[in-house]
Amino acid sequence: MKKQFLLLLAGALTLMLYAPAGQAGTESITVNFAGSNYDTAVDNFDDGLPLSLSYTQAKGSFGAKQLDISAEFYPSDVDCLTGYSIEVGLLYSASVTTFADHSQIFGFSDSGWMCVHPTTGHYYGEVYGVYGGGTGRFEGASGEWVTTFEGYNLEPPGLEPVGFRTIVGTVNGTIALP
Repeated sequence: MKKQFLLLLAGALTLMLYAPAGQAGTESITVNFAGSNYDTAVDNFDDGLPLSLSYTQAKGSFGAKQLDISAEFYPSDVDCLTGYSIEVGLLYSASVTTFADHSQIFGFSDSGWMCVHPTTGHYYGEVYGVYGGGTGRFEGASGEWVTTFEGYNLEPPGLEPVGFRTIVGTVNGTIALP
């Protein structure tokens, strides 16, 4: 009995020694999110399109709980569905995904697009980016991601746009943990 216990203990210790090496490498990540988005008074590029902020609840890989995004778009020619006449490209975006253990991973992008239907207020788009560090278990992490999203502008009919909207989407990518 004592010999079996010692063999079991030795096996467990051996696995613990190799566990960090097994964690290194690339892992898939998927995060679904939903929340709200609003325009700020900041227009970094003086093109009439302000910086927007999204605050969302998230669920997915590694215990994702929250995804916050800043994004600034510019007028652009995009291949949109019929009726989606407002076409914009992404100038810059930064994001922070927060996990249940309060670890965070940082995302950055300067590539993507969005199409908006001026009558219904529905919009959809896609953004491509990279992970560049984080905190806790994501310190020094890297990788790539793509997010698809959609939502509705919540503008009161007949009034000036207030820049408040819904947003839902999915992030899919890979993370390399150091």
